[in-house]
Amino acid sequence: MPVVAETGSADFSLDDVAARAGVTRNLLYHYFPRGRSDLILAVAEAAGHRLTDDWITDESIPLAERLQANNARMIEHAMEPSDAWTIYQLARGSNDPELRATVDRFTEVVIAATALNQLGTEEPPPVARMALRGYLAFFGAVLDEARAAGTPPERILPLLGGTLVAALDAAGDA
Repeated sequence: MPVVAETGSADFSLDDVAARAGVTRNLLYHYFPRGRSDLILAVAEAAGHRLTDDWITDESIPLAERLQANNARMIEHAMEPSDAWTIYQLARGSNDPELRATVDRFTEVVIAATALNQLGTEEPPPVARMALRGYLAFFGAVLDEARAAGTPPERILPLLGGTLVAALDAAGDA
């Protein structure tokens, strides 16, 4: 994951990955028969899990605390940025259908978890799903901009939380 995050999905070298892992290039092909394409899919899968596996949806935790914790986790990933965040951002811009399908699958995980927290269902109505998808794009853009500008996370948390509520309110009105 670090090699792809550092060099990009189009420019990483299997030799660099093998050297970093302390294995031969041939062993990489044993586990990733299609080479670079299988490796990038595996890296995107791992990044997706790192970003989404610990999403908090426990109803015994107050909604404001769940929202705060989930946003804080993502902000932490974006502000470093973590390898997982970098790979997610690279994969979002990919034209590769398999890679896009991986990104879309994890986007759906976040949409379902956010809808469960905010609306009480993992299956939001179509307009709410669109609002959540748009919100996630906004979320990513804000976090990348905040990192570039050096904006402290505590300054963007209210913006993100307020925008989520406004997007879902607007979807409800539609």
